[in-house]
Amino acid sequence: MGIIVSIVIYKHSYSNLKPTLDSLLAVASIHKVILVDNDQSDWASSFSHPKVTYIKSEGNFGFGYGHNLAVKKFAAQSDFFLICNPDIVFDTLEFKKLVDFAKSRQEGLFLPKITYENGENQYGARLLPSPLNLFARRFSPKFSEKLDQSFLLKDFNLSKPIFVPYLHGCFMLFRSSVLLALNGFDERYFMYMEDVDLSRRCAETFGNVYYPLAQVVHLHEQGSYKNKILLKAHLKSAWQYFNKWGWLYDNNRLSLNKKCLDEMSQDK
Repeated sequence: MGIIVSIVIYKHSYSNLKPTLDSLLAVASIHKVILVDNDQSDWASSFSHPKVTYIKSEGNFGFGYGHNLAVKKFAAQSDFFLICNPDIVFDTLEFKKLVDFAKSRQEGLFLPKITYENGENQYGARLLPSPLNLFARRFSPKFSEKLDQSFLLKDFNLSKPIFVPYLHGCFMLFRSSVLLALNGFDERYFMYMEDVDLSRRCAETFGNVYYPLAQVVHLHEQGSYKNKILLKAHLKSAWQYFNKWGWLYDNNRLSLNKKCLDEMSQDK
């Protein structure tokens, strides 16, 4: 049945999205690319390509909400379902390596190495965050640099496939049956933290694998660091996340993080 991809768009022009669409549409195993419009695009509804399907959501109710529309409607028609940001580009052979690896495994979620355009690592493989990790990253950059050595797994040479509890949400390749079993994203998060939540639920029940032998480029900017509205959304999502999983006591987080660190220590 191949691969289905969903992209949530919000005020994205065609020129914004074209590099990502070109990458996706060049892959033979991708049978459908779903554009979920959380706004009112002036081009996407009339964009014509045999692989592209357009869905107009009822409103801008969040990243997870938008992707869930596509998941619920189409995921059962595919072997794998890719949650893709509208700012990703990649080489077809890199994507094939990731998919071939995923086909050989039983876990539910896979992530390649994520880089900036200059090749710098974005550290998409991460431990599950504590409240201190997140708030230090926003409000105390110098202290955050020390915490990030562990949180972003910078102390380890991630050169082989390995279990990681938090895989960044910009390019999440799911086994479709697993994504449906997890009921997709928790739509209580409007923006930010929904990928941490879904990733940890998958890690606990089905398993996650970081696959650094393939890579994609994420043309990423930390919007919440520059925009007060996005910052407010980020803080709200963090509040919701830690209310759900625990602020000071989160035994599940400790267990999943320990599993990741133990595996990496064995590979040293």
